[in-house]
Amino acid sequence: MKSLLMSVVLFSGLSLSIAASASKGAGEVFIPGKPLQQQIERIEIELSDGETYSELKLADRSRVREALVRMRAAVEQHPNRDSMPEQVRTDVFNDQQLVNTVLTQAREDSRLICQREKATGSNRATTQCSTVAERARQKERAQRDMSQAQRTGKFVN
Repeated sequence: MKSLLMSVVLFSGLSLSIAASASKGAGEVFIPGKPLQQQIERIEIELSDGETYSELKLADRSRVREALVRMRAAVEQHPNRDSMPEQVRTDVFNDQQLVNTVLTQAREDSRLICQREKATGSNRATTQCSTVAERARQKERAQRDMSQAQRTGKFVN
């Protein structure tokens, strides 16, 4: 009975850790096990398409491109991962982490959210779509305008 309970607990823990690692891997930009050169090319195409990372700021976009150039140079100089010196491998890993962090956030900000709204005085609903970042900017602007209107007594249109 005790061994059965231990087996169930071990299996549950193992399945939870596998599920957590699978969901973490789904959000990553770099996919473990795939050739780095192909992944760099895919990321550069996604950066250029104007859709996937549309909300990426210019400074972040240039940081990502610089990291991709450094990684491409390291891969071209050392095509076999085993032949890479430890320092180069560490630098490539750090650049991968930078790209993963910046692009994961940008992908989240570029996600499109649509909702159906009825205009005041109308029963006809229309679909309004905007990105997460656009919605955040609209919210900030509305709060700033409301705060200004409360301080000065003048409403901005």
